[in-house]
Amino acid sequence: MAMVFRLLAWSWREEARGNEKLPPHYVLALWHGRLIGLIPFHRGSRCVTMASQSKDGALAAGFVDGLGMHATRGSASRGGREAFGSMERALRAGAPFAALTVDGPKGPWRRVKPGVLLLARRMRIPVVPVTLSCDSFKLLHSWDMGMIPKPFARVVVEYGDPMDPHALGTPAEAAERIGAAMDEITMRLDRELAGRELWPPRETLPPSSPSDQ
Repeated sequence: MAMVFRLLAWSWREEARGNEKLPPHYVLALWHGRLIGLIPFHRGSRCVTMASQSKDGALAAGFVDGLGMHATRGSASRGGREAFGSMERALRAGAPFAALTVDGPKGPWRRVKPGVLLLARRMRIPVVPVTLSCDSFKLLHSWDMGMIPKPFARVVVEYGDPMDPHALGTPAEAAERIGAAMDEITMRLDRELAGRELWPPRETLPPSSPSDQ
């Protein structure tokens, strides 16, 4: 699977924006629906991420490990505490950054869960929002409206400004600010590369509830 993905990603015309302002260590916040196109930009980075303890998560973990990254196993509903502990240890041992799909693995869609903030605060490192868009893609009919760049697509990844986790307010305020930053970049890139906004506006999404966290 990793080899097939490498061949697909090899054909993409990749461009990164904002990477010059990345700090030495950080927590990368990304939407589940833009995950596939982001992976090649971080292959070989030795970053640490998280995959669920399901069978699909096992496949994802093997795939990520095969591309020079490392996946701990867990999710908000199962094994999350142990997985976050493993991520902390990896960061302290020298992993340059952690990457989290903040609305994964099953949603609510584009609602930021608290894990990214908790990890950043514990490690005293910033949160960096990241997203991508492209000019040729398949948009999945899935809960996350996932985007898969097609062969030879132009793929642009953009990193937002690093965000001090201790200056973002309460967990609810921080989640909204991180999500708004990610959505602003996503919609702008979609307009530039796809010619339109591919996802509905943030204000039309149902509000999150404590049970979602």
